[in-house]
Amino acid sequence: MADDTGQPSQPPRPPLPRRMSAGLRIVFFASLAMNVLIVSLVAGFVLRGERDGPPPRNLRDAAAPYTAALSREDRREIGRRMYAELRQEGARRDLRERAREEYREALDLLRAEPFDALAFAEVVGRQSARAVERQKRGEDLLVRHLATMSASERAAYADRVEAALEHGRSKRR
Repeated sequence: MADDTGQPSQPPRPPLPRRMSAGLRIVFFASLAMNVLIVSLVAGFVLRGERDGPPPRNLRDAAAPYTAALSREDRREIGRRMYAELRQEGARRDLRERAREEYREALDLLRAEPFDALAFAEVVGRQSARAVERQKRGEDLLVRHLATMSASERAAYADRVEAALEHGRSKRR
């Protein structure tokens, strides 16, 4: 069948599938970003030739023995300091909004045709860099906390770190 211009008419398009909710998309892409980060860490350890056991599964695993060795009270105190610093900088709300914007940007890039892999990699790279910044902030707070300990408190802490490392090693065997 032809339309008024003599051109064949197009069949009606099927309805587009329903879009994911914003919350589900954020969770999905957070998971994607973490997977990319984990793959990057594993690739980095493999390429560097580390042979002293398996690499950490993610950034948190690398810090796990240090945080596990802290008392619950110490972990909470370091967490309170971290959030206080973020609040003082006014960064928490801004960081969340920037993260949402980057996930929206990533969604647009994923749906674009043709797919711009470099632009998508840049977005994921910015997200990974922000995760590394948070980890660095946590490391700095941990170091400052440990600097307030006496020699005997640090020695006891070192024993707990060692025990956490042994516990993790025995779980992998």
